[in-house]
Amino acid sequence: MNIGLLIFCGYLLIMASIGIFAARLQKSTVSYWVADRGFGVPILAIAILVSIMHGGSVLGGTGAIAARGATTLNNMSFALGFLVVLFFMARKLRRFGGFTLPDFLGDRYESNKFRVFAAFVVLVSAIVSLVAQTKAMGVVVMQLSGLSLSTSLILATMIFVFYTSIGGMMAAVWTDIVQWLFMCVGLGALVFVLWPVVGGLSGMAEKLNTVAPGWTSFKGTGWTTMGLFTWHLVWFIAYFTRIEFVTKVFTARDEKTAEKAVAWGLLLVLIFFSVTVFLGGSARLLVWTDLKSPDQAFPMLITKYLSPFWKAMALAGVASAAMSTVSSLLLLSGAAIAHDFLRKSYYEPRGIEKSEAFYLRISRITLLGVGIIAMVGAFFTPTLILTIVSYAVALTGASFAMPILLGLSWKRVTPKAAYISSVAGFIVTGLWSFFTEMGLAWAKNVHPIFPGLLVSIILILIVSLNTEPASKETLAKFFPTSEEN
Repeated sequence: MNIGLLIFCGYLLIMASIGIFAARLQKSTVSYWVADRGFGVPILAIAILVSIMHGGSVLGGTGAIAARGATTLNNMSFALGFLVVLFFMARKLRRFGGFTLPDFLGDRYESNKFRVFAAFVVLVSAIVSLVAQTKAMGVVVMQLSGLSLSTSLILATMIFVFYTSIGGMMAAVWTDIVQWLFMCVGLGALVFVLWPVVGGLSGMAEKLNTVAPGWTSFKGTGWTTMGLFTWHLVWFIAYFTRIEFVTKVFTARDEKTAEKAVAWGLLLVLIFFSVTVFLGGSARLLVWTDLKSPDQAFPMLITKYLSPFWKAMALAGVASAAMSTVSSLLLLSGAAIAHDFLRKSYYEPRGIEKSEAFYLRISRITLLGVGIIAMVGAFFTPTLILTIVSYAVALTGASFAMPILLGLSWKRVTPKAAYISSVAGFIVTGLWSFFTEMGLAWAKNVHPIFPGLLVSIILILIVSLNTEPASKETLAKFFPTSEEN
């Protein structure tokens, strides 16, 4: 057995063991979806980091940065999105105490219709993102184990569906901790080896200005002004509407814990994304002419510069990054169907009582179905991994940004306005993404989130000023007297 396959088997054993252990604790939906709201700052901060630092960030991010410059992953966009969560959302969402974003939207806007639509958006966005993460895992597992891509995709899907479906959020977060350790060791080894080869950050920048003029500039290479602006807009919006991140605050012990975990999570994310920028620059200098696709940049670096053992560790780190995001997305998919659609929008409004075991069973069945769909999609998508992820976060961003942000800060925003703007933002973004993939030049110049978000903003403001706000009882719940302006 080669060293890569040996390390991968050990990795699988750890993930499966955590899932089996966590399964013994899953006696209710509160345990399954939010881990009994029991996580403290260190654990939650790492879980936030790992759910964000996905396979697309490492595998796709390295290639995209190599191709289009350091500005492709400008940390400022992520930081601003995090600050919105930190200062405007974390405390209020944790105080609300729901399970999901559709939970919040349905209650804040007194609408099960909105709750159902929001659950649909979560499901679609999760599947799109899961296609990217599954593709990333398949590529990494193939490199790590020597198996075919088809076998690797199937194996990767079986792994993450197994430990997530049986262990719930508890398994997702504790596997996140282990996966974070793999990421630190694997990526750290690659940075350690490449640092003297490229001459550190300053040496790398100097060489890049010669071989790829503009790579280190604010505009990067190959970007139009509008394309770059909307690319960063999508990531800014993404980080205060990103479902696998924002819903982590529901698992915090209390409101202060949620805020502190987001703050520490931001610091960790900035560090790890800076590493990805370094890897992208190294790839542009060292392996760029050997690549058929930018997504091959990271695998090519580790193949060329690491020994078999450290190559296996680095690949395990990327697999860890992808799997950590996948587990969160799968849980949200299950909650969207079992909790938001069936329990809150169908059974409870009709006075029908179902057991906790019933909702857990539905959630697990949903996880299996979504995992299979993502695997099939990964077989057939030719699009770059990071681009696919950007479409997923654009859909949730254009749908949820205004209803969430205004819903937490402006009492005058109305249920009808929030619903209409969310639906319109989703449709416009979805159509624009489709036109972009069709290769239409006018669509490719602007990221799909820009038209979707613009329509959402206009509609939520106009309709709010001409319709009735939520009831006083609902507003009192989300705007306590001490917060009234």
